[in-house]
Amino acid sequence: MSRLRQIVGAVGILAAVAGFLAMFVPAVAAGIDATQSLVTVIGILALLQGYRVVRARRRTSVREFETPDPETQQPLPTPGDDFDEAITARRGKHWAARRHRVATRLEEAAIDAITYAEDCSEAAAHDALEAGTWTDDPVAAALFSDGDPESATVWSKIRDTLSMEPAFDRRARRAAHAIADLQGVDAE
Repeated sequence: MSRLRQIVGAVGILAAVAGFLAMFVPAVAAGIDATQSLVTVIGILALLQGYRVVRARRRTSVREFETPDPETQQPLPTPGDDFDEAITARRGKHWAARRHRVATRLEEAAIDAITYAEDCSEAAAHDALEAGTWTDDPVAAALFSDGDPESATVWSKIRDTLSMEPAFDRRARRAAHAIADLQGVDAE
């Protein structure tokens, strides 16, 4: 703090004390002659002080409140993305393991769906899955059994062959739709 500020501060404190004394003890103020020239001097001092404060404020930089950055939207995976990726991946050294995981996940989901829809035990659901009676779709049922769907006609086999879609993908897709139907989920 500069020397001038200390002096001005001390004068201000003394003036405040004198003002309080004059207010609470009027006899102290009786000795002060408040002429027009004294009021003018005090007014000029007040104007000079105001000018000094305004000038000091103009020299300082503008301080602004900085709001925090809005929360950025984080990309979140869609449920089932890893399943879709596993079912469409056809390359890589772990391709067979991914197919096995897909089939296992579908089997677990199918057993859950059958127990939910048929109100039966897991053993009964597993039996229905192996027998292919859990759905009306023979292609979906064939995912959990060996070989072609039982009701596959020659034409459907030709159509499936010409579609260029791998049999596993077709069966997995149809099984997922059948499971969704059992759960009452709109698969589209």
